[in-house]
Amino acid sequence: MKYAGKKLVSLLMTLLFVSFLVFWAFAVIPGDPALAQLGTNATPERLEALREEMGLNVPFLQRYMRWLLHFCKGDLGQSYSYHIPVSDMILEKLPISLCMTGMAFVMVLLISIPLGILSAKHRGGKLDTVICAGNQVLMSVPPFFSGILITLLFGMVLHWFTPGGFVSMQQNPAGFFGYLLFPAFAIALPKAAMAVKTLRSALVTELGKDYPRTAYSRGNTRNQVLYGHVLKNAMIPVLTFFGMALSDILTGSIIIEQVFGIPGIGRILLTSIMNRDYPVVEAIIMLMAITVIVVNFLVDLLYRKLDPQIHVET
Repeated sequence: MKYAGKKLVSLLMTLLFVSFLVFWAFAVIPGDPALAQLGTNATPERLEALREEMGLNVPFLQRYMRWLLHFCKGDLGQSYSYHIPVSDMILEKLPISLCMTGMAFVMVLLISIPLGILSAKHRGGKLDTVICAGNQVLMSVPPFFSGILITLLFGMVLHWFTPGGFVSMQQNPAGFFGYLLFPAFAIALPKAAMAVKTLRSALVTELGKDYPRTAYSRGNTRNQVLYGHVLKNAMIPVLTFFGMALSDILTGSIIIEQVFGIPGIGRILLTSIMNRDYPVVEAIIMLMAITVIVVNFLVDLLYRKLDPQIHVET
């Protein structure tokens, strides 16, 4: 409990720091949101009135504390551009991004764990060489470029999906998930390759220790040693990678949404940045930061559960 309590305090302090940093960053970057809204119709009087309406004339710390208090209550503010609650905008698009992120993460697990184990079992052999070579290629390809290649191959050559032909879940659930399958695959490929390498390295390290030899001397088969003893210990450092991979998938989906024309959170974020719609940008970045930090917090707790030797200095 003491370990979890300290981690929770660290989580809250990190979130507080991130919230201040996000709000401060958009307060100091050049540009006036009120001027961006008025455009060529801006006059000193109208500009001052709009700044007053948007709360931009209030001192920075006062604006930050008010924003933070409202955010903690679930009030994400009002969009400057669309004049609707930011929470409504996010909730409308969030299921799309979450589905794609979840599908990509499941793909990473389904690809990396079997291949990582297979590579470690046949380390030094031809199969291991092929897997490692494939990993090096896939790790060097950015997700947006693999997305372009997937669009070219599966969309324009094989016609398995229509590029830019996204359909909502309400219109066609099968078409919705079928379309998201390809961008999710584009996101998952480089992360799966890195996960294979991480798991293979962890398994090879564990297989070189004394306890597998002891298990062999007791009559255990190679599979019994690998799956009954080695895999559990090897998965401890791999869990940290999976937590980081989930965070990277979440941020990587922003670019992939543009490649495949998906109307998710990423499109709202980029559009809002261009329009200087700071309430929307701040809310999305904060929600992403919360997700990343909470995932890492849960990974730390699971890490502690799997390895009780981890302790906190008191």
